[in-house]
Amino acid sequence: MLPLLLLPIDRPDSNKLDDVYEVAADIATQANGTTIMVPKFFQYDGASIPAAAWQLVGTPFHPRLMVASVFHDWIYHTHRISRPAADGLFEHLLIDSGVKPVKAGLMKAAVSIFGEHYWHNDPDDIRYIQRLARRIRQDGRNPADYGI
Repeated sequence: MLPLLLLPIDRPDSNKLDDVYEVAADIATQANGTTIMVPKFFQYDGASIPAAAWQLVGTPFHPRLMVASVFHDWIYHTHRISRPAADGLFEHLLIDSGVKPVKAGLMKAAVSIFGEHYWHNDPDDIRYIQRLARRIRQDGRNPADYGI
């Protein structure tokens, strides 16, 4: 896997939070025989960690959490694999990034318990993915390569 390259964004997409980074180069991994590729231009607003848990888990943009979180967010947008497989990949990528297995397991449990709402794309999510697909096409790439 190539390193995750991110650029800070001054004006995030209306579907994202205020603190956003944009993926600066495609990044890919494998999950259950499926290639998951996060495209350049995807805006990523960090790991969804309640502020009260930052001391225990880390902040939303902690380097050891970012790769796993960007893939998890992307899969929750595209549904390239099942939700349980996405949550399992999240745990695997956390461990690969140096997160201790016990903490990675707790984080996986948290997304498994609390992530249901985020799995379902609302109309704003769908419009964001459509805008992203246009940007990918304008860059000479095929959105289908990314599952959109």
